[in-house]
Amino acid sequence: MAPSFNDENSLFNFVVKEGNGVKGLVDLGLTEVPDRYIQPPHHRINKKQAAGSHENLIIDLSEFDGPNHEQVVKAIAHASETLGFFQVVNHGVPLELLESL
Repeated sequence: MAPSFNDENSLFNFVVKEGNGVKGLVDLGLTEVPDRYIQPPHHRINKKQAAGSHENLIIDLSEFDGPNHEQVVKAIAHASETLGFFQVVNHGVPLELLESL
């Protein structure tokens, strides 16, 4: 039976102080996500709204070192804060390297 982490100190100690990380929780066989890792509903991403805004999900990094640097930075920050994820294009990482990963 997997242990439960009912108090925040035991969870923090296991994950952070003992260096087990969140993966350590999975390795223990935990069957429920600890409350600390569940985002309150009012902070969650609206999936329908996010799905309808694909232009916010794709960020072109070819302009990162140019005059539009601030716009690229703002797009990354906005996607990170509101959607939690995004796709980058024109990043300059060779396809061979990506495929080898």
